[in-house]
Parts: sequence; structure tokens; C-alpha cells
Amino acid sequence: MDIKEIISSRKYEEALAIEKVHFVKTDRMVNPKKVSPFKHWEGVRPVLIVAPHAVRHVRKKKIKPSDLFTGSLAYLLADITGCHALALTKLYGGDPNYDKNCVFKDEIKRICSKYDIKLLLDLHGASATKEFDIDIGTMKGKSLLGQKKLKSRLEKSFKKCAITRISFDSFPAEKQHTVTRFASQELAIPALQIEINRKFRAPNQNGLPFNRVLAALASFISEV
Repeated sequence: MDIKEIISSRKYEEALAIEKVHFVKTDRMVNPKKVSPFKHWEGVRPVLIVAPHAVRHVRKKKIKPSDLFTGSLAYLLADITGCHALALTKLYGGDPNYDKNCVFKDEIKRICSKYDIKLLLDLHGASATKEFDIDIGTMKGKSLLGQKKLKSRLEKSFKKCAITRISFDSFPAEKQHTVTRFASQELAIPALQIEINRKFRAPNQNGLPFNRVLAALASFISEV
């Protein structure tokens, strides 16, 4: 599907169904040694999309809210582009974007090694009160590993889809043990953290903004 087809499609309705199946909002915790708390959708393109906060997670012993529809977005991107997707699907007592050692990062390492992943995109959600539509975190350039054009190409993809309020490194992804930091500094894979304003993650309220983000990311992945 090209950009226009995605924007005019009913993909936002698919997102609603996907969210209900794979990303149930619950405080019920599972044992990661007995039940896998994530799901990997295998692809053919050497790009990995991750959604580490697709469901609720635990940080400093407190349950934190999920980044709504980031998991569904990852799923749809895998379906459209053939990339790999990995998303948290169950509350397991940890936070993949904060903890240094965790099963989610172990799975990222496995996927990246087995499928020779060349680029990682880390999806997150920002509140509707933020002044940006999209914030692209690059650890102030360090997570790009010299591939500076990735940032400008991603920005261009969003602007092609009429998403124009783009900021950089409002959330630089360099604090704590973020997935972007893990991928770039420990696995030597270029990574970008993408913070998506809540206004673009509400397919139940307005499907068009969600489709625009989906189209922009699909375009970037297909061209990169």
C-alpha cells in the first residue's frame, strides 16, 4: 500500500481490533518464566519495530499506564512493510525501557542476531498536552551511529503525511537503560525513539491522524 492508500484506508479500525486481542489493559501479572510477556511478529525486512510500553508495566514497584495503540501500530507496520515487530503483551513486573536486564531486551538481542537487523525503531506515546506531534529521540545523535540521514528522512516522511510539528530529542532516550540506548550502544544497531502524541494514537476517536502516522512510518521503512 502506498501513502494515499493507507491514509484513506480503514486501518484505524484494524488497530481497534488488534488492541483488544493482543494488548489487553489489566493489572494481572504473569510470571515471565512461565508465560511469555511479549510477542514477535516475524518479517522479511531487516528492520525491527518495538513497542515496549504497549501494555502496562512496572517501574520502581509502581504500575505505569500503557502507551495506547503503540503495539497495534507496530503490528500493522509489520503487516504492511514486512518488517519485524516486537511488542509487550503482558504485565510481568518490569519495564523494558528502564531495566538494564530484562526478558524483552534479551528477545531484542535474539531477533537482531538471528535476522541481521539493520535498524530499530522504538515506539512510545506522549500525552496530548505536548507541543509536538512527533518527537524523534536519537541520544543527541549518538544512537544513529553515524547514519545522520536517518533523522532527516524520517522527518521528511512525517511531513509528507501532513504531520509537521516535529521535535528532536525532547526525549533523547539516553537516560536509564532505554531500548534505543541498548540497541545502539550494546548491539551496534542504529536506533530511533519515536514519541507519538496522544492525538495521533486515538483511532477510536479520529482515525485519520492514526492513519497518517502509520503511512509515514510505513513509507520510511519501505524506503530506508
